[in-house]
Amino acid sequence: MPPRRACDVCYKRKIQCIIKTQGDPCDWCGSQGVACTFDRVIQKDPNKRTTSDVVQELSRRPSDLAANTTLAQTTPPKPTYKLSRCQIGNNWYFKGIGILSERGRQWISDGAGERVFLEKFDVFSNPLGTAPPLGPATFPERPRMLPSKVTCRHLVEGFFKSKTSIVFAILERSLFEGTIARAYAEACLWAMIALVVRTTDARQLGLTVEPNDCVHEANRLLTIVNGNTNLDSLQGTLLLWACQKMRGQCREASVTFRSACRMVCDLGGHFPLSRLAMLPQHIPTFDDQTKLHIRRLFWMCYCYDKDISLRTDEPPLLTSDHCDVTEAEEFSNQSRDTNLAKIKENASRLLCSPRAFKYTESELLAHVRQLDDELEEWRLSVEPPYRPRLSILSDSSFSFPSTMSLEDRTYFINLQLDYLFTIINIHTLVRKCGDLEENLPDDLHSVVHSSADLSIEASRSIFRILDTVVDFWKEDSTWVVSHYAPMAAMPLFMNILIHPLGHTADSDLHILSSTSSITRKIPAERLSIEEIEHIREISEFVMELVRLSHSAAWKVKRGERKHDLDIIHE
Repeated sequence: MPPRRACDVCYKRKIQCIIKTQGDPCDWCGSQGVACTFDRVIQKDPNKRTTSDVVQELSRRPSDLAANTTLAQTTPPKPTYKLSRCQIGNNWYFKGIGILSERGRQWISDGAGERVFLEKFDVFSNPLGTAPPLGPATFPERPRMLPSKVTCRHLVEGFFKSKTSIVFAILERSLFEGTIARAYAEACLWAMIALVVRTTDARQLGLTVEPNDCVHEANRLLTIVNGNTNLDSLQGTLLLWACQKMRGQCREASVTFRSACRMVCDLGGHFPLSRLAMLPQHIPTFDDQTKLHIRRLFWMCYCYDKDISLRTDEPPLLTSDHCDVTEAEEFSNQSRDTNLAKIKENASRLLCSPRAFKYTESELLAHVRQLDDELEEWRLSVEPPYRPRLSILSDSSFSFPSTMSLEDRTYFINLQLDYLFTIINIHTLVRKCGDLEENLPDDLHSVVHSSADLSIEASRSIFRILDTVVDFWKEDSTWVVSHYAPMAAMPLFMNILIHPLGHTADSDLHILSSTSSITRKIPAERLSIEEIEHIREISEFVMELVRLSHSAAWKVKRGERKHDLDIIHE
């Protein structure tokens, strides 16, 4: 039989080396009368592992794994934060400095005497230069099968019983039965199921899907039917937007909402219900009930669009120039006020458009006064039981009669928060006035302070309301805290930074600090990891503002800065 190693001659000639008897020459060397030697040196292949190498590697693996586990336990993962300007807002200034700019960050650092750790959050970065923290858009290879129609009906019933269905009045019960029966309405059903199972134990209904699975499937289906607009795809898009909004997925929600605004116009929602002399050719025809529902969806999009525009300075998507906003009676049973939304559109046009940056100080203040008059006129037009107030002095002062229905309570809460939100976004812009190196004239200083005080009082009231709302809305309060808390924290923080030892500084710090207790009160047992992380980020953001505020006060006490940053002493 051939040896395990060929002799030198056979190896060189590349022929088989056969040695019949141990110690004798091989057949070839014997027949040729040459010496049969084994003297050559074999070069070991560095990339080739022997059996002993493999054994040694396997024996080392348990200790390597143990070392890696220890390292992972002792080295905490670097946190990633998503909280961004679309939740905090862009309208924060002090004497012409944008607080969220690089110069603004330096101003905060100088005032607090501390490094600003807010760079952990996506608030100081260039919005266009920052890649969103998104993973790859992966979808399951096989489409998911919807639950049975019986289970779907149970889920639909659960949705309409939830507070979410009142806040986001996207579905019409009488029309939704047809959605269950239509195969191409799957995206709408998956998005609705995602909202239901986020606060409900799906196993009770025999479901094994997670909210993430439902969201991904709805997203996949809406991507497939992109461009095919009908009522089901519009409802599915809005439900998906509501899911993303509750999870704090600001960028994703923005893209989805833009799509919904386009779709609601494709379906004619921006036209009044009354028959026109000539109907536009591109608008499909519907029965009266469907037409009414689409019109209500338009009003919902219109109201939220004004929130986004006023908060971010972005141009509104739905405006009175291209949409009929004269008839709002059909929206009277919804949770938002359309007349307040019209004031927001006017505020966005006057205060947030490019021309607003060309105003003189007197022109800016005149527009703020004009909008404040419009807002007060609207407030007095609201029925007394629902009329919003600027000052909520304590948690107990914000209450509603026990006889109020769930829908009326929701409307009451939304109206109060919406009013305070509008006050803040109108009056905080007076801080654009002035120059960092100069004092404001006395009369202008008084007007700016008066407006700033209104935005600060509105912020205090928002936090007092949120403390009550969490007890009322439970898990569904996630979106309320996400929508209002970061934005309401900014006027309080800026005022404390400007006046660290002011007579309201301590009480305002206490209000800011209450954010952690408010977020801890939100029941988290059934919330997704994304929602829990988002609420934690909001709490950490506000507590960082508290830390900087404390630092500013100590800097004043040590004599390292002026008491008030808005007054320059010669």
